[in-house]
Amino acid sequence: MAKLIVSGREHLIADGETVASAATAAGLRPDSYLFLCDGTPVPMDSTVSPDSEVRALRVASGG
Repeated sequence: MAKLIVSGREHLIADGETVASAATAAGLRPDSYLFLCDGTPVPMDSTVSPDSEVRALRVASGG
């Protein structure tokens, strides 16, 4: 099963689930994060392979 890693915490991603729905289920606002699947940026609407690891990196902006 794929994993979503946020600040060192692991959340399981169900088969066929998108990155955005997994992030929402983990209590995140997907638009506030950049998602990397095995080190490569991926769109939020993509599904992940069963053994993949997706890392969520918080994106900050402001001035």
